[in-house]
Amino acid sequence: MSSTTVFQFPFGCNVSDIFQSFYIFQQYTCKTIFSFRFNDIEFEEDSGIPTLPFLESCYAIVPVLDKLGPTVFAPVKLDFVGNIKKINQKYITDTTKFTTLQKIVLHELETEVATVRNSATEALLWLKRGLKFLRGFLEEVNNGEKDIQKALNTSYGRTLRQYHGWVVRGVFALALRAAPFYEAFMAALAINEGDEMKEAFHEKMQSDLNQYLPAMGKQIEILDALYEEYNLESDEVV
Repeated sequence: MSSTTVFQFPFGCNVSDIFQSFYIFQQYTCKTIFSFRFNDIEFEEDSGIPTLPFLESCYAIVPVLDKLGPTVFAPVKLDFVGNIKKINQKYITDTTKFTTLQKIVLHELETEVATVRNSATEALLWLKRGLKFLRGFLEEVNNGEKDIQKALNTSYGRTLRQYHGWVVRGVFALALRAAPFYEAFMAALAINEGDEMKEAFHEKMQSDLNQYLPAMGKQIEILDALYEEYNLESDEVV
């Protein structure tokens, strides 16, 4: 096993504390900062997506689910974080060998475990689907949709719904109905009370998302192409 420093997910810390690193206001100017961002990831050779920065970026977006509703979105968060952990477990078995997500998938194909339940390849399949859902939701909001429930429902219909049976769809329906109003969601994102009322808050958030979302989309596209090339996509309903 490599002696390379391994990222340890901060599961023992308060998620609200993590999220505070997202939005920092200095000198009366709203500034949004993501601790680990998809647009900061540098691809390796042949569009290789570096495993560690990708997992860190995925984990950094988890608090958005808490702001939507820590209770009703708990099952969604549990699944999302669980997939991150499964990939991380594979990564730490050989951090030198599994430097990119593609190397993990190709290794599991070679060892004929890619389609085995709970494999890192399966976890990455569901993780990228979850990212599509969150990206779609954030795009709706960034494009001016102020009905949070509608934004969530639109993204869900375009991404995850086709893979869910009636039971899981029911869980999502319950979560969507409990989504906060736009004003409450914005207030939840702000560190200081009233910051969400400042124009600078919305301008900087939109500016950052205009960089963040395309970068996330690019990595999803690369993973989609990988899964299509090796016929790893699945229409299985859960």
